[in-house]
Amino acid sequence: MPRLPIPSDTDEFPDETRAAVRHILETRKSMPPPSSYLTYAGKAGELLSDLVDHLRYHTTLTQAETELAICTAARAANANYIWASHVKRGLTAGTREEAINAIDTHGPLDDLTADEAMIIRLGREVLEEGAVSDDTFQTVRERYGEKGLMELTALMSVYMMNASVLRVMDHQAAEDARHLTPR
Repeated sequence: MPRLPIPSDTDEFPDETRAAVRHILETRKSMPPPSSYLTYAGKAGELLSDLVDHLRYHTTLTQAETELAICTAARAANANYIWASHVKRGLTAGTREEAINAIDTHGPLDDLTADEAMIIRLGREVLEEGAVSDDTFQTVRERYGEKGLMELTALMSVYMMNASVLRVMDHQAAEDARHLTPR
């Protein structure tokens, strides 16, 4: 059970929270966590929701690449809720099960496509190792350009923030959801 209820547009919440709730409902048609929780911080909930929407649906990346990057961030953050949701979305968008398994088990990238391996390698380096090698940087830059490089970086980073919000709220994945393999 989450530590706080997801805010709604009712009198029990402050006006700034309610305005953020209305904005998210108007733009996203639902109140997905963690943007929903961030409405406790008012405008920050609106901004996070808009940023997530932009990075997921309005970049140069394909949906399969986007979901692969999100799954990479979910693994790095050990975030089961994000993982369960985005593995499903990824498979629907064309992300390959082999790539999902490599992320989940921190397995080798040798049998993946060059793009899959590159996205996962970037995520592992920036989110887990704390530094991106010149080779990885140059490979991603050559493939996606500066814009795509920054889109991938921002996408994975925002999902690390999402994982932090969910962790603070103790928002768990459903018991029957696909959970990460314990490390």
